[in-house]
Amino acid sequence: MTKLQKDHLMILLESIDSKMQITVETVCSLNDKIDGVEERLNTKIDHMDKILKVTVEEVASLHKKVDSVYEELIAHRNDTELHRRQTKRSPFKKVA
Repeated sequence: MTKLQKDHLMILLESIDSKMQITVETVCSLNDKIDGVEERLNTKIDHMDKILKVTVEEVASLHKKVDSVYEELIAHRNDTELHRRQTKRSPFKKVA
């Protein structure tokens, strides 16, 4: 290999090395950005999980309250219907 060929090869290798350095730096930078986005998403997901858990518990609590009120209403209605004064019926049927 001649000196000129070695010089050309060294220039080519330096160019490749420079481009590899840029590529590695870019990948590292993107990796850091992805990690930051992942962390923010995990924080938001955790926050939404807490909100959803509270909401589900509130809905279950309200459902129990509605069931309780409904049962009380049914019991009250049955009680008042049992004590309601019965209307007297005529023993004869109306003929049309």
